[in-house]
Amino acid sequence: MKTHGIAFSIALVLSAFGLASSSELSRSKVPLKYISSCELDFNNDDVPDIALLLETLRGHERIVLMKTDKGYDAYGISKKVSSMHLSCRFGKFIKETPAGKGEKEGRTYKTPGTYIQLGHPEGPSVAYFWNGSGFKEVWTGD
Repeated sequence: MKTHGIAFSIALVLSAFGLASSSELSRSKVPLKYISSCELDFNNDDVPDIALLLETLRGHERIVLMKTDKGYDAYGISKKVSSMHLSCRFGKFIKETPAGKGEKEGRTYKTPGTYIQLGHPEGPSVAYFWNGSGFKEVWTGD
């Protein structure tokens, strides 16, 4: 039952973002493919939110569904990054990598206690945390 609700929410989100029209959803060609997801409270309101990694007709899309009283608000993140792995993490701080900036140390950011991590093993990684009005991108590895 819960799975159908999430699948329906995904279809609604994609329609809202213009990723899939109703005619695309009814064709035999599937307009999107679910890859992975994770669920944590990203904005510290004691209600779990959902991060999704989908393959759409335009490539990999990462969408966060923030739970509200009326349903979900959708936020698209990480349009620049291609095939990184998605995970939800606990942590009060994120340390930015100084690589490529010519600095000795990266900045440290305070999170609401959770964040989204995209990365490759032994490769680049980027984190996203809720800053009160949207998701802040922080490169954590190169």
